[in-house]
Amino acid sequence: MKKVFVSALVVMLLLPVIAFADTKPYEVVDVKDGGSIKGKIKSSGPVTDPVLEIKKDESVCGKSISKHEYLISSANEVKNVLVAVEDADKGKAIPKTDTVIDNLKCEFLPIVAVAYVGGKYIIKNSDPIFHNTSLGIILGEGKKRTVYNLALPNKDQVIEKPVKVPGLQIVQCDAHAWMRSYVYASKNPYAAVTNDKGDFEIKDLLPGKYKVKIWHEGFGEVIKDVEVKAGQAAALDHTFSKK
Repeated sequence: MKKVFVSALVVMLLLPVIAFADTKPYEVVDVKDGGSIKGKIKSSGPVTDPVLEIKKDESVCGKSISKHEYLISSANEVKNVLVAVEDADKGKAIPKTDTVIDNLKCEFLPIVAVAYVGGKYIIKNSDPIFHNTSLGIILGEGKKRTVYNLALPNKDQVIEKPVKVPGLQIVQCDAHAWMRSYVYASKNPYAAVTNDKGDFEIKDLLPGKYKVKIWHEGFGEVIKDVEVKAGQAAALDHTFSKK
């Protein structure tokens, strides 16, 4: 029994060391003749976007609002899909851009955004009512770990916070339960969000093999293996099916 306890204790002590060893800091290098990943994300068919009923602050928010979860073109092209090369541990410099999260007409805008670790969140309230902006790392179905929880009681109020914690985060307002958006805080510059034609492009990758996350709020997530070659664009198309 004593040997089992000692072994378990050793494993527990080593776990932080192992986790730290597996976390490589991103390295900025000169990318010469890099490649890219580009493609189109589609749905296998049309999907109706939900309409949400509103029963609070109707004078500002209205009585109903489109959820803007399934923004799909007539050609079944999907907007607001996150595409991220999570295992790229070296490459071009991370953009020095900040990420705006706006409370506007009782919605968070944009619905899906990319932030960069080392940058800043610019959190705004453009409405004349109280909003609360809570960012939390998604841990699983209905579970999150809070990163920031900020009260914005005044119109045109702005709060700036550093982007420190990487990963996919849900943004919510405790005062208005229907409000939500998503921010992917990236440790590297290789992430994108699809436009209204379902298109994306990720440029200046070092040649190599990568695992690419394709994520959508309603359709879910898939991981694709992609090989990037020098001076070439690797095609990455995907079609989601509604479960």
